[in-house]
Amino acid sequence: MLFKSRAISPTISDGKNAKFLAINHEQISRDLGGKKILTHKFTILKPICAGFASAPYKLKAAKKDPDAKGLSELRYVEGGIPTMTMWSFKKQGAPGNKGPRSDLSWTLRSGNTIKLWLDEERLKDAELFTGDVAAFTVCEISVASKNEESVRGGWCIKITAIRPANLSLHSMTADLSSLCSNLGDARMAEITAKSVQPLLEKELETQSVVFWSTVRSEAILDETGGTVKLINWGIDNFPVDLPLETLTQITNCKRVDWACALLEVAIAAGAVSILVVVNDFWKGGPRAIPVISAERMLEGIKKPGSYVMPYTTMVNDEVGEIELEVGNDVIPIQGSKPPTCEDFELTGLDTELAMARTIQFNVKCKESTIHAVWKGYYNAGPTHSVPVLAKRKRMQTMDE
Repeated sequence: MLFKSRAISPTISDGKNAKFLAINHEQISRDLGGKKILTHKFTILKPICAGFASAPYKLKAAKKDPDAKGLSELRYVEGGIPTMTMWSFKKQGAPGNKGPRSDLSWTLRSGNTIKLWLDEERLKDAELFTGDVAAFTVCEISVASKNEESVRGGWCIKITAIRPANLSLHSMTADLSSLCSNLGDARMAEITAKSVQPLLEKELETQSVVFWSTVRSEAILDETGGTVKLINWGIDNFPVDLPLETLTQITNCKRVDWACALLEVAIAAGAVSILVVVNDFWKGGPRAIPVISAERMLEGIKKPGSYVMPYTTMVNDEVGEIELEVGNDVIPIQGSKPPTCEDFELTGLDTELAMARTIQFNVKCKESTIHAVWKGYYNAGPTHSVPVLAKRKRMQTMDE
C-alpha cells in the first residue's frame, strides 16, 4: 500500500530567454484598479534553464555570428544550488538587434524577490500572460536580458512571460529547503545580495521576502477573526495568515473547514511545512502557504485496518491519540472535475478514480472518542494513492 506524495517536473522547452520557477505574492490581472502602474513581486523558487539568446545578434542576419556569446548561463554552486548568471549587451540602433555582449552581469537564485511593473502599455503585450494569475501560484517566468544602457541605469530584469506551472509546492520541497528558515536570515540574505550586486539595487526586494520553515506539532489554527491564522508554529512565532483560497487549493478541499481539519491532523503529525511570504503593507500580517507530507503523516501504514498513529493532539487541554482507519472495501469514485495538478498529497477534491478505499482520522481522548475528524478516500488504483473526498468535524469533545 503506497502513501506517497507525487512529485513531477514542469514541461520546459528551450526558449530564447532564461526561465525560472517563481511564486507571485498577489493576484495578477489586466485590471489595474484605476492605478496608472502596479508593482508585482515574484520570489524565485528555482532557476530552471538558460535561454539561447546571444549577442551580437542581427534580426535579419543569414546566420548566427560565430563570435556570439550567450546572455544567460545556469550554474551550480554551494552544494548543487542552481543560480542564473545573466549579461547585458551593447545597444544597437535597429530594433531587435543586439551589439556585443557586455561585461556587466548579475546573478539570480532561489529566494531572490524581483519586481514586475505593469501599466497600460505593458498590458498590450499579449504574450506576457494569457489570463489572471491567482496569488501564490507557482509560475514559470521568462526573464530577458537588457541593453547596457538600461542596466547602468539600474534596470536589469525584464519579465517577458508568466505561465502557471502544472505542479504544486510539494514537488519543490527539495529546492525549498535551500531557502532561509527564518525572517531575519531571509532579509539579511537579500541585503547581502543587493550590496554585492549594485546593478540590482532597484529590483531586488529586502523587506518583502520569503522563507521556508517546518511547523511545530504544538501549532494552533486560530479561526476566531473570520480568517485562518497559524500561531505558535516555530522560531519566528508571529502569527501567519493562511489565505482561504490558497488553503483550499493547496489541500484540494472544497471547503475551508475541511482543509483546516486535514491541516490539524497533519500538524499533530509534524508533517507540515510553510512557505512564509512577508509584506509589511498587508493588513493581516505575513501570509503562509502550507505543504503536507503524506509520507510523514501516514508512515508505517502497510494494509487496511485500524492504526493508532505515533503522534497525539490536544483537545480542550486534554491529550488525544489519533487513530487512522483504512477501509477494506474498494469502491468506485466518480467525479466530473479533474484535479488542477497531479502532485497533490491529501485532498478533498472530487475526481475520477477507478477505485478507492475509505480513510478516516479519529481522536481518542480519555473519556470519549471524536469520530471522523477528517474523512475521505485515497486512490487504490495501481499508480498512486491520493485521498479525494473529505468532510469536516472540529476537534471537540462529544459533550460540547
